[in-house]
Amino acid sequence: MVNQDLVAPFLGALQACVSVLLTMSYGIAARRLGLIHDAAINDMSGLAVKLFLPALIIVNLGEQLHWSTVMNYIPVIFWAISYTCASIGILHVISRMFNLPQWVKPACSFNNTTSLPLLLLDSLDSVGSLRLILRKGETTSEEIDRAQSYFLVCAVISKTIAYVVGPRMLQDHKPISIPPSPGYEPESNPDNHGHTEESQDELLTERTSLLPQLTQPHILTLKAHIKRYKARLSSLLPTRRKKNFMASFGSPFADVVIFCTLLGAILGLVPTLHRAFFARDEDGGIFHAWLTTSIRNLGRLFTTLQIFLVGCKLGVTIERMILERRGQRDGSRDETTTEESEQNGSSGRIPIRAMVFVFVFRLVLWPVVSISMIYGFAKTGVLGDDPMLWFSMMLMPAGPPALVILGLAELAQASEGEKMAIAKSLTIMYTLSPVVCFTITGALKAVEAVLDEQS
Repeated sequence: MVNQDLVAPFLGALQACVSVLLTMSYGIAARRLGLIHDAAINDMSGLAVKLFLPALIIVNLGEQLHWSTVMNYIPVIFWAISYTCASIGILHVISRMFNLPQWVKPACSFNNTTSLPLLLLDSLDSVGSLRLILRKGETTSEEIDRAQSYFLVCAVISKTIAYVVGPRMLQDHKPISIPPSPGYEPESNPDNHGHTEESQDELLTERTSLLPQLTQPHILTLKAHIKRYKARLSSLLPTRRKKNFMASFGSPFADVVIFCTLLGAILGLVPTLHRAFFARDEDGGIFHAWLTTSIRNLGRLFTTLQIFLVGCKLGVTIERMILERRGQRDGSRDETTTEESEQNGSSGRIPIRAMVFVFVFRLVLWPVVSISMIYGFAKTGVLGDDPMLWFSMMLMPAGPPALVILGLAELAQASEGEKMAIAKSLTIMYTLSPVVCFTITGALKAVEAVLDEQS
């Protein structure tokens, strides 16, 4: 009987993981067939981070956050900070004990908390696995919207911490500059794609011409206020830490996503705004049918597109690995092959123990710890009565490393060899990502057990 109870959720979780892996494989195939190029991948990644993700955050967070549910987000904030900082501390000690490569620390500290879990939730809905933890009177779509808001809050916290301390974890001895692009773009140096100062000025002109002239002073005033608050924050820091800390907050991710998170929180917590933007038209939702719906449509583009772009970026990595192997086999052109590999970022090997450690830490150790801890807290009633909150918190520390690590490597001015080692490790980890189905199954059964005990 126990085996029968486990088979159904396990098969559902496995199907969900395979669907995510297939979505990534479509991106790999598109890149291998030449249907999409590097410049287009980077442009689409920037669009997803600067437009689609903020739209998703504003709508999901604003719709789900109100005064009756605000207490559910406090455990999420505390848990996201706790497990991320705990990972950083543990890896700082273990990496020195076992002499692991520098890239292992951020790979184990920052996992994918946006596109992968969001798409997994949609896949779990299609196979009906979430019905096991469905509350009376609710639908699975309502559950998923609430879980997405939890994961988005976790993602904002995790990625902000990543930009603050991530570059130092990769290169402690090199100066840190302001990141050239969003954190989700592993290969995002604009200079490598021929974007000179003149092209950047042209892009700026195209962007500003879309807005009326009357809005320009207001935008400049808002930017001035943001810079002023940054200056006040930096004045509180020691002089030797001020430059590196504030450079991390100069990224487009930090500026745009944190601002949209605050905006979503305001729209959710102010009753008048919440009713105007998220209530039905007959209940006073004057903006719901046209403005909120249009923003929601943009946000829905993020999840699938981001996973597809992950596959495209992994396809670029696979191509470089193939070029590297061809260069190693071609002994008659050693100098040419070496020069080509340096230009394309091909480089050194991945230590087996480092890869095993990343796999165990991200896909085995943290899932066991998170399921056990959240299960214990849920039984005591500390985490409230929302089973989707418990399930989401159990999944938050699990999963493969985030692609933001490659962006951090650019930010830390890492060597081409280290960048290629990171790219190879990400390819392997995302190939092994269906292992998350064990975590999903364990989390579902743990939440179900808590519900049975409470009933």
